[in-house]
Amino acid sequence: MPVNTIRKLLAAVAIIGMLASGIGIASFMIFGSRDQQQEASSPRYTPPTPPPPSVPTAEEFQITVNVTASACDPTNTVCLYTYTINPEYVGLHPFPETPFTVEYEVVGGLAPQPGKFTVTGQQAEILKDVTVEVAPGARLSANVLRVVEGAPPPPPPPPGEAPPVDAPPAP
Repeated sequence: MPVNTIRKLLAAVAIIGMLASGIGIASFMIFGSRDQQQEASSPRYTPPTPPPPSVPTAEEFQITVNVTASACDPTNTVCLYTYTINPEYVGLHPFPETPFTVEYEVVGGLAPQPGKFTVTGQQAEILKDVTVEVAPGARLSANVLRVVEGAPPPPPPPPGEAPPVDAPPAP
């Protein structure tokens, strides 16, 4: 085969390739823009509105008990565990603006130990390094009992102290 024939054949293949790619790009531009226009005119997906803030239920909290220290007596009949709780909210709705109190009990010791913490906004006030008597090798866990709207009342003053300043005088 002469060289000129090979060159002409290669030139024809190149021209056919350019035509095919040009047709492909043109069809993409024509049909692709039509799909985009249809998407723009069709209603878009809107996520559901979040639920309104409300006081959570007891089922929406999980509390982990982390033992931070332990000491057992020499006879190995009773141990003293020091623990801190780690509450976790697993609900879906936001917290209300008003504070609420979560009441729970820590079990696994010699007797259930009641506890509570108050949530204000996104912050929880919890007690740290609480001690409890347990049998050696005990495993502590916590059960959420209830959630009460509002903050707990302040503790009463110790006996023998003067009443608060804003209290009315006794007759």
